[in-house]
Amino acid sequence: MKFLNIKILSITAFLLIGAAVSAQNYERPYNPWSIEVQTGYHIPAAPSDFVKLGDYGGAFEQFQGGVRYMISDTYGIRANYSFLKFENSDNPGNIKFNRVTIGGVANLWKVGNIKGDFKKTFGLLFHLDAGVTFANPTGSKGTDHIGNIIGGLMPQVKISKNFTVFADLAFQANLKQHYAYNGDLIDASYEHKTGGLFNFGIGLSYSFGKRDNHADWYYED
Repeated sequence: MKFLNIKILSITAFLLIGAAVSAQNYERPYNPWSIEVQTGYHIPAAPSDFVKLGDYGGAFEQFQGGVRYMISDTYGIRANYSFLKFENSDNPGNIKFNRVTIGGVANLWKVGNIKGDFKKTFGLLFHLDAGVTFANPTGSKGTDHIGNIIGGLMPQVKISKNFTVFADLAFQANLKQHYAYNGDLIDASYEHKTGGLFNFGIGLSYSFGKRDNHADWYYED
């Protein structure tokens, strides 16, 4: 059932991107598509039931991948899949998050009309995403379905025509979380709590198309 839900959400996300692409039938002077992969470090912030949150920070116990489409050279949409694992070497319990999101992206240099040649090499994006996490705690055959809202900043450095290195500094709000980060049920009556975590990622973006620049690095002379 978990994989069916992931599949449905993934198809929905890509259909939304496809609809946006179909609506944009004019020729652009930039490449709108890019693929992103990243890993990094996540730190749970809440809830703190049964655990010391600092013990469940995960260095490189995550993978994130997605596709982004820029509707204009300033604003775009993206679909993203993420896997995160929370575990403590002193505790056999853990929980694994499989997350699917879709959201919007804005180029802050262009939104703020920032001047300077540096922006052709150093970029700054803001992203706001919504989605669902399928959480699988140790010792339970069930899946916890958690709604998510994620906001973050993505500093970027262009290293070639097609490749960009980026950081992702984000906070994820977990709506209706039923299990703690050690895999234990928070409340025997299945009452939920609001949780959250910080993510500090590093990744690589690959853009493709026949134009010289991706939308992030396109500026009219």
